[in-house]
Amino acid sequence: MVKVIFFTFCISILLIASSAGNRGASGSMKDDSVTLSSADRIAASPDIAVGQDGSINVIWVDKGIAKRIEAETSSARGPQSGGHTHLTYNDLFFTRSTDGGKTFTAPMRINATSDEVWGFATSRPRIAVSKSGIIHIFYHANRFERSASRQAVDARYMRSSDGGKTFEKARTLNAFAAGHDDGELSEAHCFGTMGVSPNGDVHAFWIDTRHMGSEKDNGAVYGAVSRDEGKTFEKERLIFQNEACPCCQLNIGFSADNRIYLTLRSVYADGSRDSTIAQSDDGGKTFRPRVRVSNKSWIINGCPLKPLNITVDQKGRVYAAWFAGEMQPAGVYFAVSEDNGGTFAAPQQLHPEANLPDHAQIAVTADGLVRVIWDARVGESKRIFLRSSNDHGKTLGPVMKLPMPAGNALNPVIKSIRNQVFIAWQLNGQIKFRAL
Repeated sequence: MVKVIFFTFCISILLIASSAGNRGASGSMKDDSVTLSSADRIAASPDIAVGQDGSINVIWVDKGIAKRIEAETSSARGPQSGGHTHLTYNDLFFTRSTDGGKTFTAPMRINATSDEVWGFATSRPRIAVSKSGIIHIFYHANRFERSASRQAVDARYMRSSDGGKTFEKARTLNAFAAGHDDGELSEAHCFGTMGVSPNGDVHAFWIDTRHMGSEKDNGAVYGAVSRDEGKTFEKERLIFQNEACPCCQLNIGFSADNRIYLTLRSVYADGSRDSTIAQSDDGGKTFRPRVRVSNKSWIINGCPLKPLNITVDQKGRVYAAWFAGEMQPAGVYFAVSEDNGGTFAAPQQLHPEANLPDHAQIAVTADGLVRVIWDARVGESKRIFLRSSNDHGKTLGPVMKLPMPAGNALNPVIKSIRNQVFIAWQLNGQIKFRAL
């Protein structure tokens, strides 16, 4: 047993030394990725949750088989080439590993009704796991059948208490309340997020159109919380009215003492749409005034579809990563708060040499190693890139490109448990996974 512990300790030290670029080592990696989705289907927008037992749980949006996608591009009810639609009809797939990612269960659809899922890169479904092992799923769903002349989008929740073998019937968390009708959606409760706080409470938030009179109005933020690990939810609560950029997805983080950090793109009177964080110390009942993560403002006439992603370490440091249109040059940036999200240090640009960098995500291991990943175009294809920090984000190591097969890679997600880090991403219509 002593030999095993010593060997594990040595391996951990070697991994930290090879990946912490701000010590001067660029590190090296090989392609250890595995494909999670089925080869005959089109998959996108993954999310990961890691249980306290080490189980790795992954979900993604399934767009169907290739022939169906081709047919929809010319269908009156499907996405038009070069056009725009708020109509999406997808499914939600799940898989799980209990051996550290060596093997996964066969992918299975977990939404009860086919084509129910309203999900894509800017409104991706979420997964979380309680300390007790309950798997929580949050997604947005079409309310009516596909043939309906008007669609509505709801915020839905489901859970599994048997390790993902079965899932309970999904529940709608929002009230039915008509808002802005854009000709396709009569009402929408979407672009949401969900997470489980250390005490087991399940918090879901979404952007709501019920107070919008036209597409020029801002969205509201609503939330619902479960105090019994998803068995029941309290009635939805209005958090912010007409203050949220209506299509920039929310994100959530928690401190060790159950403080909630909710991110949104806030719209201000001067026309700026800035990445902000709102904190709650009372379980989501009230929120403090929002804090901007940048000292610059992004003046833009329209929703940029760019969320702010955060994570909080055990000491209460808040790490933020986002596409910063307010910066010169625009791109993905990273900033750290040492005072529990009260203020943020000057943003650091993650990838100055890249074109179209986006979708930055952060994970922090128990020993304090910070990992930031994102996608960017360098050359002809989009790839996944990584930077690391072993001084709590004060400095970042060199940009490292993850090795993988040729093609377009995007929408990465990253999660950690203790000193293990796992990532998933989308590559050529498939979901890939690897450990770092």
